[in-house]
Amino acid sequence: MTQPPHPGPPMPPDGPWSGTDHLHDGQPWAPPEPDAGKRRLRRGLVVAGVTTGVLVLGGTGYAVASYVSGGGAQPEEVLPADTLAFVKLDLDPAAGQKMAVSSLLDRFPDLVDGGDDDLRSTLVEPLLQDNPWGLTYDDDVEPWLGNRMAVAAVPDPDAASGVAGVVVLAVTDEDAMTDRLEAVPDADFAFTVRDDFVVIGQTQAVVDRVAATETPLAEDEDYTGDLEALDGDQVAVAWADLAGLQGVLGQALSPVGADLGADLGGEALTGRMVLGLHAEDDALEVEGLARGTAPTGSTAGTEPTRLVLDLPEDTVAALSVSGLGDAIETAWASAGGAGLPPELTEQAAALGVELPGDLGAVLGSDLALAVLGDLAAPQFGVRAVTDDPQRATEVLGQVLGSPELGLPVVTVPSEDGYVLATDQGLADALADDGGLGGTEAFQAAVADPDDAGAIGFVDLGTVIDQVVAEGGESAADAERFAALGAVGFSATTTDDGGRFVLRITTR
Repeated sequence: MTQPPHPGPPMPPDGPWSGTDHLHDGQPWAPPEPDAGKRRLRRGLVVAGVTTGVLVLGGTGYAVASYVSGGGAQPEEVLPADTLAFVKLDLDPAAGQKMAVSSLLDRFPDLVDGGDDDLRSTLVEPLLQDNPWGLTYDDDVEPWLGNRMAVAAVPDPDAASGVAGVVVLAVTDEDAMTDRLEAVPDADFAFTVRDDFVVIGQTQAVVDRVAATETPLAEDEDYTGDLEALDGDQVAVAWADLAGLQGVLGQALSPVGADLGADLGGEALTGRMVLGLHAEDDALEVEGLARGTAPTGSTAGTEPTRLVLDLPEDTVAALSVSGLGDAIETAWASAGGAGLPPELTEQAAALGVELPGDLGAVLGSDLALAVLGDLAAPQFGVRAVTDDPQRATEVLGQVLGSPELGLPVVTVPSEDGYVLATDQGLADALADDGGLGGTEAFQAAVADPDDAGAIGFVDLGTVIDQVVAEGGESAADAERFAALGAVGFSATTTDDGGRFVLRITTR
């Protein structure tokens, strides 16, 4: 089974990128001609390969952000066009993203080993710690691991689930890779090499099919269009064909009488989902797009939520969603109340609460939850817009003031809604128009707040400062993340589906 050596791609003069290397000129390294030569190992390495690949791609956030997309061949040029889902990382960043990542890492000197400039080892070494095969990064991975990797789900007609997982890793030294992987004890997987990528899977048939594809995912119009729809260059990408996944899984479940569409509430999955991780000098941003999945019927978050913008400026955490009342009543009508525990229905009736109408009145057309104060004694509050403020406050009083709960809260109706808080002072503050939406931390963390139907925000800087001030072991850990500013997310409904943005900022 021995094949002639396959030369790896030319490396940049200084080897793989590290946080202190100079920027390359952005031109891709010229790959050699494709080689269809295969390597077969004892069955079992797929478990090792898939597991290691998933772990590598699922590493800590800062380490994942250390490597961003650059030029050259990508895993989607090896994966087939009928790939159902995949996640990829690129360890050779383009110039702009490289500088942004380096700027971010400079803010967290305690998180990166100052004596090791190779961020790749910072990512991989913790994942190999205490592994059952005795693998080490320096001896078993670094000699052959290239700069690009992906984990993917591809159709497999021979599998009971109809889906198989594969790992695609760039290889710089095929002989070194083979030597290391063949030495793994009790390994059980198959692999093959194509275009300086190794494809690892549970069966030879799966990896052979992937390697033999003539139409790669990189040429699929849906995939390329989804990738182009993301804003700017990406650190990492995750993509899924939702309709394809449901079709394959539905066929696999049909012999046992399962109906995936019914299990999903009668709604068939449609369209696709794409996520991109983007680095900026002072923030990380995850953007998610639902494509071809325009919502039908009444759903929460389809209209802009406004209440969160007017919460007090010193709000530590907030969550605001529009349309919850209508959404819960529509869902209830569609399901006929099915699935609700009888005990809950009985308890609601005993308290004089009628479902779903009273619940719809409480949730209203816009609802904001707020947390203020110190971690040792936080304050909680709610501000809502509803068509029936009087009934909403009555229901809240009956439920929260019941003997079973007996929560000491203040509930105050207003002209267009109500305010609920842990004390009168907070209730008064929530009733006034505050300025959270105008604060620097909120504006930096929350994207497109004027159009979003759902918004979340946490002032990480304030939380970290409070933990540090309390002292103790937690304070030392918190100081390592002292540069964090805030985290925010927003979700917006679009004509084609929806957009989700999560931002983690620094200060």
